[in-house]
Amino acid sequence: MSNEPLVLYFGAVQRPEFYSGLLDSGVALGVLRDSDSVHTLEPEEFALVERTRFADGADAVARCIEEIGRRWRIEAVLNVDETLVQLWAEVCARLGLPAMSGEAAAAVRSKSEMRRRFAEHIGEHASARSAVVTSEEQVLAFAAGTGYPVVLKPGNLWGSYFVSRCENAAELTAAYRELAATLPEFSAGQRVTDTPAEILVEEFLTGTNHSVECLVLDERVWTTPVVDVVTGTDLGGTDFHHFARVTATRLTPAERERMRALAADAVRALGIRRGLAHVEFVHGPAGPRLIEVAGRPGANRAPLLREAYGINLIAGYRDVLRGVEPSVEPVRDGAAAVVTPYPERAGTLVEYAGLERVHALASTAQVDVYKHPGDLVQPRHEGAGSPLRIELRADSPGQLLADLDELRGLCEDLFVVREAREVQDGGAREAAPAGAGLAGTAGAGLAGTDPESAGCPEAGG
Repeated sequence: MSNEPLVLYFGAVQRPEFYSGLLDSGVALGVLRDSDSVHTLEPEEFALVERTRFADGADAVARCIEEIGRRWRIEAVLNVDETLVQLWAEVCARLGLPAMSGEAAAAVRSKSEMRRRFAEHIGEHASARSAVVTSEEQVLAFAAGTGYPVVLKPGNLWGSYFVSRCENAAELTAAYRELAATLPEFSAGQRVTDTPAEILVEEFLTGTNHSVECLVLDERVWTTPVVDVVTGTDLGGTDFHHFARVTATRLTPAERERMRALAADAVRALGIRRGLAHVEFVHGPAGPRLIEVAGRPGANRAPLLREAYGINLIAGYRDVLRGVEPSVEPVRDGAAAVVTPYPERAGTLVEYAGLERVHALASTAQVDVYKHPGDLVQPRHEGAGSPLRIELRADSPGQLLADLDELRGLCEDLFVVREAREVQDGGAREAAPAGAGLAGTAGAGLAGTDPESAGCPEAGG
């Protein structure tokens, strides 16, 4: 066995954000990639890349890691994929490697079990009232007891997939029928086999959305600064896709501290004693309330925390897994945001209107364009990925928030889309701007995620 330490990624490493913080750490990086995964990235910087079928089960995956361990000194096994949390916990337990416990992993993969634990260990007030439903009668009875609006969502997915806000019984019935028909096949297609395809209905929490990352080592929990999330509902729509994630929080210092304390309580309630958790909240008149916890890093959080505060989240993840206290204190006070706009309706992209004005914003650091003229673009609620991704960075929160407000206005007319019926009519009508991020009605508010973010909820993301 080599004395050289290795940080091994489990199953997939979707994007550079999940490993770039370790490239200059003096440790070799590797990935045991699930050969069936949609995530095929095999970074050239990695010293080891091996593949196996994770569908073969924990024993087979454990044998592969044992073989790697004969050649390397495995320092930590990092998981960044939501669908692999339970398998990661099981394999690491078999090999005696530090990871989340199997019980905790099961809790973070089931929204109903998660809510039960929040109520038991923190209190009924900690989260929204919710229920698992298996019929239209049950979902309507819940809404009759809580009042409208209510939220309908899967209990086993991530990234705001198929989450809809329903304003009345007709919308709720339509949304339930569509979700009940769609969820089993979709879950199978995503290879979600660790948790049942349950459906939850819950009370709608009024307020703003936020998230906190937690690094956990036994009884100790370190929390990162709060990240604000601008959702589709903030833009006037009815789905919960994440339009922007912003470090320049609008919460007061006291509100932030209360939220970070609740994040630590949440991971303890779930029995997480080792690893990294992504905790999401709604902040309303009564303070923060928990939405859910994911057992892996939140999408986009590592680059946001690095650019704004100099915090190396992934290095902290490695540290707690190897039993070392992480460093999460900010070393600077900048600001950063990641914005993923969507068209209001589906169709063929004609052009981006005003994209040069997006580039010209003082805070714009990078614009990644995934869809080009002639490509099909869709709203988030149709299960599509964002056509482009915009990174903002500024020296001060005020500058970033000013540019973000301007960007929201620019995105309203950003997408010029020719709808399918316009194409069928021979393009007789002029294509009109399709708006951005305002998509969906409650009955069809089925939010998806970026292809590169699959398994990384904007819980959360």
